[in-house]
Amino acid sequence: MNLKRLIGLDTGADEYRYAVDPEAGYVSARKAADTWVATTCGYCSVGCGMLVGVKDGRAVSVRGNPDHPVNRGVLCPKGLSEHHTLDADNRALYPMLRRDKRTARARVSWDDALSEMAMRFRSIQSRHGRDSIGVISTGQLVTEEFYTLGKLVQLGLGTPNYDGNTTLCMSTAVAGYKRSFGSDGPPGAYEDLETADVIVLIGANIAENHPILCRRLHTNPDTTLIVVDPRVTKTAMMADLHLPLRPRSDLALLNALIHVVIEHDLVDRDYVEAYTTGFDQLRESVRDCTPERAAEITGLAPEQIYRTAWVYANAKAGFIGWTMGVNHSSKGTETVNAINNLALITGNIGRAGAAPFSITGQCNAMGTRESGFASSLPGYRKFESEADRGELATLWGI
Repeated sequence: MNLKRLIGLDTGADEYRYAVDPEAGYVSARKAADTWVATTCGYCSVGCGMLVGVKDGRAVSVRGNPDHPVNRGVLCPKGLSEHHTLDADNRALYPMLRRDKRTARARVSWDDALSEMAMRFRSIQSRHGRDSIGVISTGQLVTEEFYTLGKLVQLGLGTPNYDGNTTLCMSTAVAGYKRSFGSDGPPGAYEDLETADVIVLIGANIAENHPILCRRLHTNPDTTLIVVDPRVTKTAMMADLHLPLRPRSDLALLNALIHVVIEHDLVDRDYVEAYTTGFDQLRESVRDCTPERAAEITGLAPEQIYRTAWVYANAKAGFIGWTMGVNHSSKGTETVNAINNLALITGNIGRAGAAPFSITGQCNAMGTRESGFASSLPGYRKFESEADRGELATLWGI
């Protein structure tokens, strides 16, 4: 077999090392490197550990970090090609400044660039007030950088106009978690996918969008997988039960599932009494949300709804995961709230394998939420809490 021809390489064999991954079923070529630098993949939210091969000061190759607990040495095609992004010909390597609209951008030093930025920020604020400056962050900084940037914006620039990936990408999950639990801290982890005996994925095509995370579905062959998605995605093809509901009808389905759980006495009464409030109001709100009524809205058969409710409610550990199919919908917050309610009334929360879990889109969306001043103050402190604000003011000496 001509490996070079197979993978489209015409480079000498001495420069590349070839490897066949029989489990993944693909051939990879790794360019020989002088050193390997450990880092984290910057694409999706899985956060795979990788080793970047460096030769003569340039990124020439990538391989999975076998010691990393998230991906255990495996990378998807996006991660395997990350060295091409790092070493792209058109990547910006230094600051470029345009002095005025009539001249072209020219290279300047980092000191000059930072001084120019600070001067322009202060100039705008002196003319229009401190709130005239706003900063929008990403989901791809490390946690310490989120903290530093948020502190710089709010204490250094003195503006409250700061936002990040949390409210750009998944604000509805943030609001839904806060409404249900009082905190934007997802009560689950990737490991739950390996221990849950029932997994429900709503608007989440992890086979294509989070392929390394999807591998965890194969570690427990006895898991029942239910996929809720209008499309027959690759993830739906893996499902034991696929619910191809009409777009924008997720909330009707969830309310019907809650209705079945309550009316057929599938509720975890001990958990509800010990850890929740508002059960009677919830029951009243879904009293008319029968599977038959939901079937008219969702296009599903009532039997599919009954079956889903029974399977999930009787799980030893039921996991519900969702991504942007829920978070970017017009009723995203209400849908997340309903997912959390379904988990709460069945007691599928707070133990291994059981959790309502928002699978995010970027590698450190949680960094903005835990320390980045976006949905909350650092450490899940609340903006609206005088005590929390006072605690930070004391720590910072302001």
